[in-house]
Amino acid sequence: MRAWHSRCRPVDPRRSSDGVQRSVRRSGAMGWAKRSVLQITGRWGGPSAAYYRSRGDGVGNGTPGGVAMSSLERARSRWIGLIDSRMRDVVSRHAPDTRTDRVAEPTADLIAGAPSHYGMMRYHLGWVDDAFEPGQSPTGKRLRPLLAILAAEACGVDGSRALPIAVALELLHNFTLIHDDIEDGDTHRHHRPTVWKVWGEAQGINAGDGMHVLSTLALLDLVDEGVSPALVTDLARRLARTSLIITEGQHLDLEFVGLAHVTPEAYLDMIARKSAALISCATAMGAQVAGASSEKVAAMADFGFAMGLGFQVRDDILGIWGDADRTGKPTSDLARRKKTLPTLVALAGSEGSDRLNIATLLASPDPSPAMVSTAREAIDRSGARQHCEMLVAKYSESARRHLQVLPDGEARNALGDLVTYLASRDA
Repeated sequence: MRAWHSRCRPVDPRRSSDGVQRSVRRSGAMGWAKRSVLQITGRWGGPSAAYYRSRGDGVGNGTPGGVAMSSLERARSRWIGLIDSRMRDVVSRHAPDTRTDRVAEPTADLIAGAPSHYGMMRYHLGWVDDAFEPGQSPTGKRLRPLLAILAAEACGVDGSRALPIAVALELLHNFTLIHDDIEDGDTHRHHRPTVWKVWGEAQGINAGDGMHVLSTLALLDLVDEGVSPALVTDLARRLARTSLIITEGQHLDLEFVGLAHVTPEAYLDMIARKSAALISCATAMGAQVAGASSEKVAAMADFGFAMGLGFQVRDDILGIWGDADRTGKPTSDLARRKKTLPTLVALAGSEGSDRLNIATLLASPDPSPAMVSTAREAIDRSGARQHCEMLVAKYSESARRHLQVLPDGEARNALGDLVTYLASRDA
C-alpha cells in the first residue's frame, strides 16, 4: 500500500491532459479537487481551467456508541420533523393526491388503475407503500438539509430561514437517487424495492424529473418569505451549477464501468463531483442565506466539501465491510463489481495472485460467491481498508479546521459532532 500511496498523487488542475500549465491556484492537501469544484459552484467568478466537480446519504437515526452527540441530537430533535413537515407541504401544494394526479376526468378514467406519477415520488420518499397507501418506511437521513440549517444558525440567524433551502436540497438529492438507481441497476434502497424496480425504468426517470422540478419550486418559497430576489437568484444559480456538476460526476461513474483500469485519483475526482459538491453546496447556501461574509461562505463551502469526500469514502468502506442489515443494501459492492475506492486502492497496490483475483472479479459479468470471497481476502491483505480509514480521518480533520471561522455555539458544536458521526457511522 505504501507503494501506491507514494505514486498516487491527485491530478493537478493546473495542468490539462496535454501538459499545458494552467493558472488555477492550488493550495493545501485538498486543493487538487476542492478549488476547482468550489469555483464552479460559485465561490469565484469567471471560468475555470479545469472542472473538478461533484453522490451520498445521511445522518444516523441515533447516537453511535461512544460518540458524544448531544448538540447534534438536539439539532435533529428540533429540525428533522420540521424539515419533513415542510417537504410534505411543498409536495402537497405542487403534486396532487396520489390517486387523482392532475388529469381531466376522461383521462383519469382511461388510466384508472395505472400507477400514480406523484405516488411514485411519495413512495420514494417513504410516505406511502407500493399501493400508495399511507405509511412510513425507512428514508434518507436528511444530511444535506440539516447541514444547510446548521450552517445558517452557525452564521447567526434562526435556522427556519434556511428551511426552503433545506427542502430544495433534499428533493434534489432524491431526484439524483431515483436516476442513480436506474443507471446503476440498484434494485433496493432503504430496505425496499426502488422506484424503477416497481414501475419500470421509464416511469422512474419521469418521477425523478418531477422531483427535480419540485426542488426548484421549494427554493422559490424564499421569495414569499421575504428573502431578496437578488439573493434568491444567487442561491438558485449555485444550486443549478451544483446540479450540473452532479451530472458530470454521474457521467464519469457510468464511463468507469466500461474501463478496465480506473485509478484511485480518477475515482476521487468523480466523487468530488458526484457526492461532495452537493454537501458543499448545502453548507454554503446556509451561510449565504444568513448573510455571512464571503470568507465565511467560502469556509462553509470548504467544510462541506471535505465532509462530503470523507462521507463518500466511508460509504465505500461500508459497501464492502458493512452489515447489510444496517446499510439496507442486500449485496456488497464487490458482488456488484463496483469500482469503489478500497477496490481501486487494493488493485493499485497489490501484486501477483492478489492483483489477478481482484482484476478477475471486476472483469467478470457474473462473479460467483467464491470469486467475491477470494477478492475480498485479497483486498483485506492489501491494507486498502486502513488506507481509506486514514483518508476519512484526513478529510474529517480538514472539515473541522474550516469550522474555526465560526463563533462558538450550539450550531458549530453540532456541525463538529456531525463530522465525528459521519467518520464512524456503520450505516
